[in-house]
Amino acid sequence: MTIEPLGKDASASRLTPMTSRRSANLSFTPRSSTCDASSLTLVAATPDAAPDLWSRYVDGAWASYSRHGVTVALDIDEVASGATTSVFYVVLGEDGTMLGGVRAQGPYTVVEQSHVLTEWENSPGLDIVTAQLQARLPQGIVEMKSAWVGNGGSGRVVSGLLARTALPTLHLVGARYLFASAADHVLRQWEASGGRIDTSVPAAAYPSDQYRTRMMWWDRQTIAREARAEVWAAMQLDAMVLNGPSDYSSAVA
Repeated sequence: MTIEPLGKDASASRLTPMTSRRSANLSFTPRSSTCDASSLTLVAATPDAAPDLWSRYVDGAWASYSRHGVTVALDIDEVASGATTSVFYVVLGEDGTMLGGVRAQGPYTVVEQSHVLTEWENSPGLDIVTAQLQARLPQGIVEMKSAWVGNGGSGRVVSGLLARTALPTLHLVGARYLFASAADHVLRQWEASGGRIDTSVPAAAYPSDQYRTRMMWWDRQTIAREARAEVWAAMQLDAMVLNGPSDYSSAVA
């Protein structure tokens, strides 16, 4: 979930999502899960079925990433169109304020669809990253992208809720593996949801030499035992609300 600010000189809210090239032609209007003990709501939708919510997500991401000065990390036309987004999630406060969000790409059909190849192209470890993507591709890989947290709430709480989207995403798109890239301190927060930093991959100097981006994997077969118990319970509830009743055990369907 590398910081990827959304925007060049155009307002993202004026861009209309195109039909997404997503798994099984996913398309659904917003589905909400009220988060325990936080008065926050986690919402899932697809860009084409929720254009207003999608535009708010894009605008919020652009504002957040602009504050960090890393706007070079995103192709605004591709992202804002919604064409590569399978599903996206946002966190809303009690008053409806959008506090953060993240989107999923995939499952991929070729490894070249992944943005991490760009992130590691000028850093050691590109061969390792490529080999890992190739090895996991047949069982389904999906990438979480463009995560952002605004200033209107607790950053750690919102980030933790976004990390909980791993389970519903894996089941929604039918993939075994989910991965993301971000700064080490951010990924440490996400370990509670069952993700693990890949220590075999050297940190990448991306989007500039000031940053150290790491890679994290979630595995649908091990996420139940790798996640913190209370987070796993919350993720299962989220998945049931957002996806419908199912077997959310660690076994691959």
